[in-house]
Amino acid sequence: MDASPVICSSVSNTTATLTATTTSQLNTANNNNNVLNQQLPKVSAFFSSSSNYQSRIQQLISFSFTSSFHLIFITCILSISKFCNAAALNAAQVTDSVPSASYIIANLSGSALMEKIRSSTLGPQLDKLKSFTPAAANSISSGSSSSNSIGSTFFNSKNINLNMHYVLLNVSGKINTPLDISQTLPHYCEEKQFHCSSGECIPIRFVCDGDADCKDHSDELQEQCKFTESTCGSDKFRCNNGNCIPNRWRCDRESDCADGSDEAPGLCKSKACSSDEFACKSGDGECIPLAWMCDQSKDCRDGSDEASCNTTCRSDEFTCANERCIQKRWVCDLDDDCGDGSDERNCSKVECPKDSFTCSNGACILKNWVCDSDPDCPDGSDERDCPTPADKITSCTRREYQCKDRITCIHQTWLCDGDHDCPEGDDEDLKNCSNITCRSDQFQCRDRSCIAGHLACNGESDCADGSDERDCRLAAQSQSCNSTSQFDCGGGQCIPLSKVCDKHKDCPDGEDEPAGKCKVNECASKNGNCMHRCVDHLVGYVCECHEGYKLSSDGHTCVDVNECEEPGVCSQLCVNEVGGFKCECEAGYMRDPRNHTRCKATEGHASLLLARRHDIRKIALDHMEMTSIVNSTKSATALDFVFRTGMIFWSDVTTQSIYKAPIDEGNDKTVVLKQSSVTSDGLAVDWIYNHVYYTDTHKCTIELTNFDGNMGKVLIEDALDIPRSIALDPIDGWMYWSDWGASPRIERAGMDGSHRTTIINYDIKWPNGITLDLVLKRIYWVDGKLNVISSANYDGSQRRQILYSTEYLRHPFSITTFEDYIYWSDWEKQTVFKANKFTGEGVEPITAVHMLQHPMVVHVYHPYRQPDGINHCQSVNGHCSHLCLPAPRINERSPRISCACPTGLKLMADGLMCVEDHNGLPGNATQNDGNSSEPAQTQNQSSGVITVIVIVGPIVALIVLAGACYVFIKKYPKRGNSMNFVNPTYNKTTEDTFSLEKNATITTNSRFAPVLDEEEPLRIEGTECV
Repeated sequence: MDASPVICSSVSNTTATLTATTTSQLNTANNNNNVLNQQLPKVSAFFSSSSNYQSRIQQLISFSFTSSFHLIFITCILSISKFCNAAALNAAQVTDSVPSASYIIANLSGSALMEKIRSSTLGPQLDKLKSFTPAAANSISSGSSSSNSIGSTFFNSKNINLNMHYVLLNVSGKINTPLDISQTLPHYCEEKQFHCSSGECIPIRFVCDGDADCKDHSDELQEQCKFTESTCGSDKFRCNNGNCIPNRWRCDRESDCADGSDEAPGLCKSKACSSDEFACKSGDGECIPLAWMCDQSKDCRDGSDEASCNTTCRSDEFTCANERCIQKRWVCDLDDDCGDGSDERNCSKVECPKDSFTCSNGACILKNWVCDSDPDCPDGSDERDCPTPADKITSCTRREYQCKDRITCIHQTWLCDGDHDCPEGDDEDLKNCSNITCRSDQFQCRDRSCIAGHLACNGESDCADGSDERDCRLAAQSQSCNSTSQFDCGGGQCIPLSKVCDKHKDCPDGEDEPAGKCKVNECASKNGNCMHRCVDHLVGYVCECHEGYKLSSDGHTCVDVNECEEPGVCSQLCVNEVGGFKCECEAGYMRDPRNHTRCKATEGHASLLLARRHDIRKIALDHMEMTSIVNSTKSATALDFVFRTGMIFWSDVTTQSIYKAPIDEGNDKTVVLKQSSVTSDGLAVDWIYNHVYYTDTHKCTIELTNFDGNMGKVLIEDALDIPRSIALDPIDGWMYWSDWGASPRIERAGMDGSHRTTIINYDIKWPNGITLDLVLKRIYWVDGKLNVISSANYDGSQRRQILYSTEYLRHPFSITTFEDYIYWSDWEKQTVFKANKFTGEGVEPITAVHMLQHPMVVHVYHPYRQPDGINHCQSVNGHCSHLCLPAPRINERSPRISCACPTGLKLMADGLMCVEDHNGLPGNATQNDGNSSEPAQTQNQSSGVITVIVIVGPIVALIVLAGACYVFIKKYPKRGNSMNFVNPTYNKTTEDTFSLEKNATITTNSRFAPVLDEEEPLRIEGTECV
């Protein structure tokens, strides 16, 4: 028998043994070899001298892995294996003669051997070993002629001729299969990877995460995911597999445990509702806050929280056709309060009270409003036929144009600019605009109106006549192909998938007929090297990831998606997890049972406070009800409240005053700042430190006063053009305001006036209203010129446009926010709108569209709009003599408060006490005029008494000391010789020298001029800033 089959068989099995790493694998190879030896002929004399050939070879291989000469042994073994393969190939081609062994071995080149090694799984190991034994590695390099034929040298030296009958065995022991060393090498995963039983490698963090990433689900087997030794804290819940999750995640209708044990029916049904919760009738342990009952929103899955609700109106209310409730006195008042007009149907003529004036259209106004140069009747009939026209009253500055409604003021530069900025559009009256041109950043429609330039040729008609979408010669946008039915040839060209790999080139460059790639399933081999899913196409393939992951730049690896980076993915708090995320809520809020990404307040019923010209109203948001708080206001504009005390504050631009009143007794109003002292379009209340901050349009200042109005201060007066809206965050000590002057912007400063900075100064024209989201620490504003609602972080970063609309944002004036919604008033539509604060979607009116009066400032009335905070001035007024103000919180070491002085006084070096400031201008003071209240006078008298004591005390002490010295000298004269001269000049007595009239007049230049002598008020009417 020929020996060659045995040689190939032995070497092949020896090569397989080379890749084994354990003793059991080596023994298995020996057993397989014994079986082969029984089936094949005996070994020739060449191997007969070695009866234990296999065991010796294994010993050599084992030695080679532990010695520095392992590369030489590996090379020898692989060379012999390659010889067998080459011999088999030549045997198939040569039939008449058998080549000699020396001829076959001579054709086994080192370069071919190295190529084979590198293409197998031994390639990386070879590269690593080069760094340790470079000499050995170089000895088997492809360019070395000495290693050209190791086996050839051996056989030629013996001069042995072998008559071979070939049976090809690969390393796996299968006959007549290609030789591939890598097929039998064990597959190892990299560090921090888990080796699935099905062969894949996945990141170790994917193990026991509740999502099967291995094909055989071996990464989620209960045996390896159960943490039997784990213990959870008191605030944690222990899953059945031993994992710990926050206790608040238990029974929240989301499976947070990998085995779902946190939502087990037996566990959640046993959950008892607390006294401030409503137990839904479903019987599965579902609980909701009591405040969510009868709020027109089904929070229980069975709707039982809205089942037994009384939807009828009170006896003193009128039930509208749309089931809204309004006050009966609003019926037939020519104002659509219901929103559907049902309160103005079947109305007979109503007689106005004796103290009222009847307008031409039947409306009633107060008699003292007639002929005051301010039209109060909707038709202006109260200003007709006036005998002596009063002086024209206007709240606009000299740089502004007053619209026909006598309320709206706009820039003079906005006249005839193509935009209707006045509610009635009189700023674009053709009589006054003979030559209308648009700005350089605008597009002029054919009807001579102007729109933003970027709206032209955007595929939507923004001009009323559609002229912005005509003659558009824009380059065609690249078309994306439908991956399910089309093939992308590139360059935007798509063909049907049926034409791919049909042996006909349909794409310009034949991309649909690639050579050697048609109908090849790349996903069949190692899942296409895709980490998650491999999707095979007719040409090529693509990798896809599970939900919560995205493809990395290599197109194969899947990485976690941080969903929390997307604005609005959660209402408040977002916790990113591998392959997903979880939403949580701040204290006082709970997740909406219908949508776990949204948060709802657990207590209170939110409502809107709306200032209109002649009244202030309260609109319920959880049920359709509208009530009146304050009646008969002249021009109520700015508005704010203190929820803790139930007090509301508002400004009136006609009377130029600031008022306050209890929200339940709104007609019992009190004047905070006297008439003709302030023209405020913006007002905000510090509910913690008890101050009112307001903007003054005529003085161009930002000022504050206490709730009684007897101690005020000008905070900001430099570089202000037309300050409008203002908002406060007393917890962090910051105030924000908008300025729509020559340089429109939004600024912020500490509530003590320090650290002033501009946060928004571009893409802004008319920032009418601003509001703060105290939960997310963001500022929202409306722009009446650009028709947009935008938001940004407190420092102006991460700015986003929420909504752009020429329909719902024609002339927005004020904005407020609560939970997931924003609310704004619009003068053009004369209503209040609502929309999602993250996306701007779901716009809907809250009040009737086109109300009789302009909606001015709007505020959400709810306790969470004014969260509790620490009043650091509560203890002895922060050791301040006058004003104690919150300081901006810049870092943890920032001071919490700072002392300030009313205008007219200045702070001493100790930073606590205030003294007279003779360099200050009393005209800029914020205290009241000669009609000021008693507390202010009492305070001034007290300050005067203190000043007199400080001045007179030292003088009286000096007089007493001088008198004592005089008596001592008289009683004990100096003894000795003396000469006396008579000089009339020295006849004055010591008493005359030190005589002082306590009531003598002290000039105003005196350093210690008493405050009592100053009868001038601290506040006088300021002049208009230009």
